[in-house]
Amino acid sequence: MAESRAAISSSKEIDGISEGTKPVSLFSRKSKVPFESAADRARRKHEFRVRALLCAISGVMLGMSFPPFPFGILACFGLVPWLIVLADIDEMGRALRYSYLTFLIFHIITLNWTGGYAHMNDPYMMIAGAVTMFVHPVFYFLPAAGYVLARKYLGDWTALIALPFLWVGYEYSHTLGEWSFPWITIGNSQSNNLAGIQFISVTGILGVSFWIVVINALAFVLYSQLAHGRWQPRSRSSVLMAAGIVALYFLPKIHGGIVLSQACSSLPEKTITVGIVQANVDPWEKWKRSGHSTIDLHLDMTQQLVNDARKPRPDLVLWPETAIPYYVLTKENGSTLRYILERINTLGVPVLSGLPNAVYYDDTTKAPPSAKRILGTGERYDAFNSAALFQPGVDEIPWYGKMKMVPIAERVPYADAFYFFDFLRWGVGIGGWQIGRDSVVFTEKKTGARFNALICYESVYPEFVASFVRSGAEFLTLITVDSWWDRMSGAYQHQRFSIFRAIENRRWLARCAVGGISCYIDPYGHVYDATELFTQATLSRTIGRSTELTFYSEHGDWLGSGCLFIAGLFVAAALGQKFIRRKREEAWSS
Repeated sequence: MAESRAAISSSKEIDGISEGTKPVSLFSRKSKVPFESAADRARRKHEFRVRALLCAISGVMLGMSFPPFPFGILACFGLVPWLIVLADIDEMGRALRYSYLTFLIFHIITLNWTGGYAHMNDPYMMIAGAVTMFVHPVFYFLPAAGYVLARKYLGDWTALIALPFLWVGYEYSHTLGEWSFPWITIGNSQSNNLAGIQFISVTGILGVSFWIVVINALAFVLYSQLAHGRWQPRSRSSVLMAAGIVALYFLPKIHGGIVLSQACSSLPEKTITVGIVQANVDPWEKWKRSGHSTIDLHLDMTQQLVNDARKPRPDLVLWPETAIPYYVLTKENGSTLRYILERINTLGVPVLSGLPNAVYYDDTTKAPPSAKRILGTGERYDAFNSAALFQPGVDEIPWYGKMKMVPIAERVPYADAFYFFDFLRWGVGIGGWQIGRDSVVFTEKKTGARFNALICYESVYPEFVASFVRSGAEFLTLITVDSWWDRMSGAYQHQRFSIFRAIENRRWLARCAVGGISCYIDPYGHVYDATELFTQATLSRTIGRSTELTFYSEHGDWLGSGCLFIAGLFVAAALGQKFIRRKREEAWSS
């Protein structure tokens, strides 16, 4: 029986790495002796400090790879210290605890802006930000646990092969459902690597994530083999692996350089001139001041833009998210709506504006549990964070309700099932939004141009944006409020992430933010006319229109769904191997 066990162990060895032998053993095994000596305790404390330091290094490298820092290359090696720690840990609980430390530091660096701590105006925002930073790292237990499981039951090499699929499968799954939060998809770290991300017109941003994790896995193999003494620094294996890592890093840049050199610098035959109004209205004060004054400010700045001979006359003007701060599309506010339409008729230019909208239920029994209720009358209605297109001489006002919500802040996830948690909503403005019922592609009457209206957070959902392109959007628009977080990294990250949506779909994107950063982005990711934060500005630029679909626009997150499926196969194989081992151990013990 002992010989049989030895044979089984020997059969699992691959290139000198067996299931029981880790790629590198920096740490000793946890002592099984009931009573430890002082030397053993000191050694264990030292090992803990080394592991914690490695986790911290990983977290810092990942965090520093994201905007506004220009160090995207750190993401390509930021997982290596974390992998070194996991290489010597079989126990799932310990592996997840070290993983939590790694991704907690990553979150604190990347998402510290979510709490609005620069101004501390809103206790709810501060609590929600802390919850995001300290709770969301738990979601990374999914790829971490999958990797640990694969290592333990399928071997080290198989686990490293599985890692990119586990990671990207997790990131794809985290774009689905109402708990989704794809903001820190690891591929989002590469917005400054313009040549290196041109291939996302085929793969989407998850292709960049896959590329990053593969480089990390290869770098870890090189490190572990050298550290364990299996390879020498100048050996053929080491040189080939190092050359492969360098080639893999630069290959997308070479491809992107060719793509950018062949890109047409002139505009296509079909164009439209889009104006942007950045009114720099304080998002905290907007809901307290007169709605009429805010509307007049945007109308006056639009008139200045239209009359400015130095800028091309716009065919369409964008106002930011909730630029109109109350329900002007309801019959109760008909006089305000008529005033807006009269001013727009005088200006002679269409306006796409963000605004709240309410839809009332004639039959309250048909209202979903999350619908709002008017105290006193019992009327039920849904409130939507919306965008509406006002066109001169056109009475019909098409509108779109935001479909992707910031969890908790804008809507309690699965609020129809957990409507009793509705008190957990942001008190600034109008919280508790309903999910939009359908995607809308607007048509500008004069030019015939077709476009969408992304509202704030929606722009971080790649396949969701591509769905508008499939529905006929010839260019993209994004309206947002990024002024909540002062000059912290949130506004910079959000603006840089828009680059990916433009490249994925090869569409011009016009971005209008109430206090900045407003800009235009071409189909290859170049940014034009970017404004400063917390300034008033008006922009106007002629941009291209396109009806061609990229592979990504047409097929969406094919890579993400494929990785999720393959990751499931790896996990199933590991669980199957676990079951087989348990049966063998039971047989041996008997």
